[in-house]
Amino acid sequence: MTKMKAPELLFGWGNNTGFTGAGISAFDDLRPEAVVRELVQNSLDACRVAKVKKTKVIFRLEQVNRDEIPGIENYKEAFNAALEYQKSNITKQLPGQAENIANRIKQALEKPHLDILSIIDNGIGLDRSRMDALLSDGVSVKEKGASGTFGNGHFTAVPASDLRYILYGGVTKNNDRIGSGHAILASHLKEGEKHLRGADGFFIRDFEATKTTIYNYATGKEVPELISRDLNRIKSFSDHGTTVLITAFNNFLEKGSLWDLVAPSAAANFFIALVEDLLEIEVLDIRPEHKYKPQTLNSDTLEKVLIKNKENKKRTKNFLSGFDAYEAFQAYSKGKYEAICTNAGKVDAYFHEKQEGRSRIDLCRNGMWITNNIPTFRGQFTDLMPFHLVLTLDTNCGSDFHELIRLAEGPLHDSINLKRLDKKQSQKCRKALKEIKDWVLQFAEPIKSDSYTLPDFLNIDFGDNYGNSGKSRRSFSGKPVTLPTRPARSFQETDTDEMEIDPNPNPGPNPNPGPNPNPGPNPRPGTKTKPRQVYQDIFQVVSRPIGINRCRIHIDCQRNVSDIELRLIPDEAIDATCDRPNHDPQMPASLSNISVDGKPVNKQDHIVYENRTAGICLGNLVKDKIIEIETDYCLEGDFINLPPSAFRIELSKSTTIDKKPDMDS
Repeated sequence: MTKMKAPELLFGWGNNTGFTGAGISAFDDLRPEAVVRELVQNSLDACRVAKVKKTKVIFRLEQVNRDEIPGIENYKEAFNAALEYQKSNITKQLPGQAENIANRIKQALEKPHLDILSIIDNGIGLDRSRMDALLSDGVSVKEKGASGTFGNGHFTAVPASDLRYILYGGVTKNNDRIGSGHAILASHLKEGEKHLRGADGFFIRDFEATKTTIYNYATGKEVPELISRDLNRIKSFSDHGTTVLITAFNNFLEKGSLWDLVAPSAAANFFIALVEDLLEIEVLDIRPEHKYKPQTLNSDTLEKVLIKNKENKKRTKNFLSGFDAYEAFQAYSKGKYEAICTNAGKVDAYFHEKQEGRSRIDLCRNGMWITNNIPTFRGQFTDLMPFHLVLTLDTNCGSDFHELIRLAEGPLHDSINLKRLDKKQSQKCRKALKEIKDWVLQFAEPIKSDSYTLPDFLNIDFGDNYGNSGKSRRSFSGKPVTLPTRPARSFQETDTDEMEIDPNPNPGPNPNPGPNPNPGPNPRPGTKTKPRQVYQDIFQVVSRPIGINRCRIHIDCQRNVSDIELRLIPDEAIDATCDRPNHDPQMPASLSNISVDGKPVNKQDHIVYENRTAGICLGNLVKDKIIEIETDYCLEGDFINLPPSAFRIELSKSTTIDKKPDMDS
């Protein structure tokens, strides 16, 4: 009897491919959101096929001996050969990005112990055909109605491994076990051979393609111990399931605990599945230097996780920020349920009225958030009172619309592009979207106001273009408010003539306390102040409230200017009579919690007056670049406890000039 060949990491014949080959580069944008989303989505799909009501996913981080990794000796040999071959060009060195990848691999191989992140689920498990699809590019065996389409989402996890080596294992209901792995390096020459080996290595017995499978896999007792241990863990709570092991896990190249990286990403993308108790995620970090503290994300802990991260307003392309995710969760949880019937089937809708801001529509499918940038919806609802609508599609509803949206999604299921559909499918999908749009126009409350119109100069982009990175939508929407009128007040003006250099390096308290209509920063020793040069013709500026005593300001500059300061001043000249078209000088509002383009303003850029921040230094502004400022404000002087009718945004030249040495001295 011929002895069966033991499994090892094998690289087949291939073309010349570097460490930054196109096959992996498309998925090289390493973010926790993308990796967690793809892995959890695959688990949800696997549980639907297995008819499992509740998906359980375990993220388990441990430290193992480097030599426990299956095929590691084959890996080292292939890496060294790839490094030598890729450097055998004229420059004798790797390109910059390839050099970084190679350095991370070398550093990982030098460590005696490596972190391994296992993602374990209770889905249908893996057999030969599913393993074939998993290790292929663009091949999928997912059934109709699943979340996946492209069959290459497994590449998403590769950048999370410093070795770029992922292991897979599955166990079925009959306890059939299978294991494999996929490493992505670069083309290389094996000693004694004339033809190139490819960049892709597979942990298999051999390359033996048949009509039913493409590789000869390790099965049964030949499944490596590292994979087999996870399969035993699956059998302890389920009859079947899959494990994905990310070798030399790099923590997504970010700081923070595993829980802090996984939980917010999963909560933002799967809040519907979690609310409906269809999903539970457990996070374990059992490395020696970490305390054993299992944490669970489920329907009970979801809101706590979302609240903790709702202050995060930083948007990543095609993914929800913490703030956006919390808003979507609130709309889904508190919105009024309606069923929208379209030509392509029923769509579940959750309609939630908003007090302010831009209307927003989120589309979710199979419990997973997809996008809030839906084709044909942009700019269609500006005449309606602001609302938040969550649309949900589910496999079980038997809707053609579900399948059309699935086919229109991108490889990471985070966008909709109708060009991915054929003509007939596209027409049907567009008709369904139009029917949803018409329903919204009928259901939502229109704006009614005879005393308020939106002038053209307010048509400026407010950065609320959810999920539409790089494209500008210019509108100013919200509930209209009639501006109250109050008598204008006069305030004491102060002399703004140029001051001499302050000889006192430690100035005492202000001898003339009281409102200063044009306060500048406290003069520093060795500086002098001058009147502010106010620009009137080169800025387009607009402000709106975004909360109690908080506003958002957008500045559009018509040309390059330098050393610009900003102050926020109550404007009493805006009234129905227009008797006082000139601005009265007023006490600027005190500012706090200030950000410019999403980044906190440094303290040295605060304009301090009488121990409060009366403005900020913006520095140099660039032509046609819109600046977004958010700030809390507090009114001073006679305006204390009074709501302002409006604000005047004052932009001026800096009031301080660094003293320069006398050129003659």
